[in-house]
Amino acid sequence: MRKLKAFSLLLLAMTVMLFAGSISETHLAANAQTTKQTHHKKKPAKKAKKTKKVKKTSKAKHKKTTKKKKATKKKKYVKKHAKKTTKAKKKHPKKTRKVTKAKKKVATKKKAKKKVSKKVVNKNTTTKKVIVSTTSPVATSNKKTTDSNYYQSVDGFNYPSDDHATPNASDNLNIPAGYLFSFNTNTKKMVQGTASDESIDQSRQINTFHPSTADINTKVNINNISTDQQRQLSQYAANLVNDLRHKLANNYPYTQDLTVTDRALKAATDVAIGYNNDNWDFTKKGGHDVSVLDDVFAANSFSAYGENIAGSLLTNSYINGPVTMANVKESIYGAICAMMFDDASSDWGHAANFLGIGFDSSAKQEFGVSIDKMGQIHFEIYQ
Repeated sequence: MRKLKAFSLLLLAMTVMLFAGSISETHLAANAQTTKQTHHKKKPAKKAKKTKKVKKTSKAKHKKTTKKKKATKKKKYVKKHAKKTTKAKKKHPKKTRKVTKAKKKVATKKKAKKKVSKKVVNKNTTTKKVIVSTTSPVATSNKKTTDSNYYQSVDGFNYPSDDHATPNASDNLNIPAGYLFSFNTNTKKMVQGTASDESIDQSRQINTFHPSTADINTKVNINNISTDQQRQLSQYAANLVNDLRHKLANNYPYTQDLTVTDRALKAATDVAIGYNNDNWDFTKKGGHDVSVLDDVFAANSFSAYGENIAGSLLTNSYINGPVTMANVKESIYGAICAMMFDDASSDWGHAANFLGIGFDSSAKQEFGVSIDKMGQIHFEIYQ
């Protein structure tokens, strides 16, 4: 009898051990699965043509491509972009960043910031069109100074500027480490990789606007910009974009440079007039005034077009006195930086448009910049 009891106890102990072993294996399998999901959490951002949502997991080892701003910054809301090509393409709505205006007046150097909105939309058509859109900005303080070369920033995109103008100031775009666009030397094409918060942060540290003494003393009537001033501003923007293209491709001509032409300047002006007539504030209307863009496109018999549009503070009371050429150039500089280096929330559609991705690489790219009565800056690319 004692042997039978001992045998029963032994059998019971073995059963408990086997059951415990089964539980351990189940936990290991669950842990392995969780690890696998974590490693694949972050996926590369797609081009403006396509939109892909990033899956979220419980354990994120990587940072999100669109980061939450710190408490000192305003929230960004993103709209959508429009993109059309000669080949039939699927609709891919994208997000647009809307900028909230910070009306913060201070007696020190602190800047009260607004923010940027963007939009891109893909449509099926037999006519090649590329539209990339919106970005709005950030305000600054009303600092008074006796320094004649002092410059008060009107940036709305969180990119810094010098507060002192110099005679020979010049600007360019510097590529942050880990930038998601790179040039493939085998295919001779620009390719898109994965965005990182570190790259976006660094872009704000290495890109600064430099006002010139001539520009801070040159007035600009936003509602009636002269042709000469429009040409100068358009060339300034084209130089920034072309310089970045050259740097990324190590000077290989993978696409044609943006070229400022009379036809593109006239078309850009007509676009601004159309927005004015329609009172088209993209932050309220939800994107581009497509009917105006299509009308201008058809009237000039272009084969392709693209628009990047950005809001600005150029009609805002934060600017002390008249708007200057330096104010307009800084707004252009900040908008291009935001679209090139901080466009994750729009799937990098603006950057792809500026880099010529989706355009005929062998055809001339005509370029013009205009500003409407709402202070919206229009970057128009035509082929």
